Amino acid sequence: MKNLTSRLKLIIATYLIVASCSFEDNDSWDDNVIPVTIKDIEAVNIDNSGEFPKVTADPIKKEAYMLGVRWITTTAPSDDDDIFITDIIQENQQTYNSLSNKYKKAILCNTKFNSEIEEGKYVSKFFKEINRNYLPSDVDEGFVLLEAPTPGEHSFRIEYYEGETLKFYHDTPLINFY
Repeated sequence: MKNLTSRLKLIIATYLIVASCSFEDNDSWDDNVIPVTIKDIEAVNIDNSGEFPKVTADPIKKEAYMLGVRWITTTAPSDDDDIFITDIIQENQQTYNSLSNKYKKAILCNTKFNSEIEEGKYVSKFFKEINRNYLPSDVDEGFVLLEAPTPGEHSFRIEYYEGETLKFYHDTPLINFY
């Protein structure tokens, strides 16, 4: 009888522990998401030469350069946008990584890129978008430089287009490549 009581106590204790662990908390990734729109962008220089990429104004080894974009966002609807009034907020409607997917992006070199490419020319083909997981935590989007420009000071302009209309642009600060 004593052995049965011990087993019953053990079963009840196990049940209580399992039951207490199974309560849902309110921090679920599946909760409704408030729609967010980009209202502007900021371009930053990223040094990818160390263990972790970092936003910097220091000289960067030209083979380790990444252009970073910080999104300036809002949850307020624009004057011509009534989606927040007519549609309900759907679960998984918008994911953070896809916030800028509706925009086409272009990168222009504000300085002479190399002996063949003068300043003011698009150099988008020399950049490739990088997974957000490889960027500093305060940077929303990034583009790694695939072909190094000549050493010296460089600046780039990132442009976001909606259709054929330029919506946002921002110039990186001058950065010295060596």
